[in-house]
Amino acid sequence: MMILGWGGLTVAFVVVAALLLTLNIHSRWPWWLKAAAILLTSWLYIVTYLSWPALIGWPTRDPLPERFRLLAIHIQEPSKLTGAEGRIYLWATDMNAPTDSPPRSYDVPYSAALHQRMAEAGTKLRKNIPQLGETETLPGGRPDQEIKDAAHYGQKSVKIEFFDMPDPLFPEK
Repeated sequence: MMILGWGGLTVAFVVVAALLLTLNIHSRWPWWLKAAAILLTSWLYIVTYLSWPALIGWPTRDPLPERFRLLAIHIQEPSKLTGAEGRIYLWATDMNAPTDSPPRSYDVPYSAALHQRMAEAGTKLRKNIPQLGETETLPGGRPDQEIKDAAHYGQKSVKIEFFDMPDPLFPEK
């Protein structure tokens, strides 16, 4: 199967727009209906462009679930050379969701305190110790324990803590 990506999507929309324009030229529709169809098609270019990343599995900046199982992490530290802000990427499953729900990738702004907690949780993950994450929304929050760009999340601040996942209780034989 060939994956076309952005180029294929762009070509597909251009072809659809060209067909629409061709039909508009030779149709007897009123001018206002032709203009509305052209504006709607142009608007759909923008909607598709902005919607596509969420559909292909890129990390989301939605708030983390209150309780989640941490599956993997990737820490991108801030770069003084390039001026890039750091990011922390989590792969987690919501503990309150149905058991068959797939994991989700989250994009969290970098902070030194969160980096430390993530590094510790990552070390435990590599030792096959499952990690449970909990988030707590704080009214004011302290800068060392909050997500920097918290206004983007619609929250004042979020504290993330990690714990060893308890062993499952198996019934007696």
